[in-house]
Amino acid sequence: MKYIYKIFLVGMALISVHSCSTLEEDTGSLLSVGKIDTEADVANNVAPIYRRQLNMHRDPHYLRTATYGGDDITTWIAGNKAPLRVFDRFDYGSGENSDIIWLPHAWDNYWQTIYYCNTLIEGLKTATAPELIVKQADAEARVFRALSYLNLVKIYGNMPLILDGVLPTGKEQRATVLENYQQIESDLLIAEISLPLPGTEDEGRASAALAKSVLSDLYLTWAGWPVKDVSKYPLAAAKAKGIIDYGYFELIPIDQLWTLAGAEGRETIFSFRFPDDQSFGNQIGTAFTFHQGRGFSDCFPELQFFYDFPEGPRKDYTFLLDIPNRNAPDNVITPRDPPTIFWPDSDRAHPMYRKYVFSEDLTFGSRPVNFRSVDIYRYAEILLIYAEAQARGAGENANSIEALNQVKRRAAGLPYDVPNGTVDVATASPNEIVDEKGWELAAENKRWFDLVRTERVAEMAAKRDPSEPVTLVRTPTSAQYIAPIPFTSISLSELVQNPEGFKIQ
Repeated sequence: MKYIYKIFLVGMALISVHSCSTLEEDTGSLLSVGKIDTEADVANNVAPIYRRQLNMHRDPHYLRTATYGGDDITTWIAGNKAPLRVFDRFDYGSGENSDIIWLPHAWDNYWQTIYYCNTLIEGLKTATAPELIVKQADAEARVFRALSYLNLVKIYGNMPLILDGVLPTGKEQRATVLENYQQIESDLLIAEISLPLPGTEDEGRASAALAKSVLSDLYLTWAGWPVKDVSKYPLAAAKAKGIIDYGYFELIPIDQLWTLAGAEGRETIFSFRFPDDQSFGNQIGTAFTFHQGRGFSDCFPELQFFYDFPEGPRKDYTFLLDIPNRNAPDNVITPRDPPTIFWPDSDRAHPMYRKYVFSEDLTFGSRPVNFRSVDIYRYAEILLIYAEAQARGAGENANSIEALNQVKRRAAGLPYDVPNGTVDVATASPNEIVDEKGWELAAENKRWFDLVRTERVAEMAAKRDPSEPVTLVRTPTSAQYIAPIPFTSISLSELVQNPEGFKIQ
């Protein structure tokens, strides 16, 4: 843990100074626990939380390194993708490969976010800024602390609970998974009361709908592996239904979903937004584009996932079958002849994810750049959480089936709120809903965690197409459900490596 916070303090001087909405980062009053006083002090300590999250979501392969066991993504067999292949082929489970690069990216950034949040929560206790400002800032800190802890637990297992602004000593011990969940729940129950209603928040800021979304995600996870407290399914359903009942969110047409404007419409519950002046883009387009199109070939769909994906407009907008064929003389991206190559003949012999290159910008040098906001939760996910949680808990009802059918109608290119007998279903099993969620949220950093909590990782790995260049080193078990904690952090603390340190309750 000492290593984590050494990075924090060095990183303070390295944070980008580009602005995002109104959240230009001013670190002048940071790390002064107990000295946050004025409204300006509050703003200066809220901004780094958003900025840290924005920075970490710029490069999807770094953040998602430990999730490549999901059947919706795979990677290139060569190049510098060895860290991704470790997880793609399940080459871990007893602490091995904890020293690979990129594994600490999620670890370090989530812990740094927690530190920023702790600093703000502690400092607000003596702030004299207006009460409304203080309550909202406290709620924002709590929702991002909760989201960071939830993601840490999902990726690495049970975490130490560090809830103040004091630097850790390195002697901290893991809390149990259950204790982690309980603390996350506590933060979110406070946050959902004090955050503004959706539609009333400042642009790019958290609303009560984000807190409810994380709560519904938490309860769904809590009800599955490893705690398996099925009493949480009704709570997950209730929180998701609360978002639906706002009457604010809606599914947008499938042909608009992956546009620049689509990420800022009423389907998005929360996203990290990149500046309108295009001074600060993300690398998602580069990561999801093949080398022959001037990308890095970091991430593309497994073949069997692509084959199983239901035909229709959603599949057409999810995948790109004609792969861009480009070069970049004088740093200007230019089409080759032919300008595209059908995917089986492309340099990776896979389709690409169209959804992540739909809004690419080719005018900023030799690589594709993207300025589209990065969705963290969108309304389609909430509809499917509600449908699944209701089915697993109290049982399906007309509202939960309608939630599922709305997603299915939009996937077929139909109006989501108009019943259609050719698409609608009268019932669906929980696993069928999980599969629908996998298709709807393909490559959105959700599928792996759904497979883990439902204990279906081995089932999906068994379906892997034998022609995949990245081959499995083992049949995955629960030992592969959590990633090793990065080696340096283990070495500089008293934490014990997974799975020996893994405690459920």
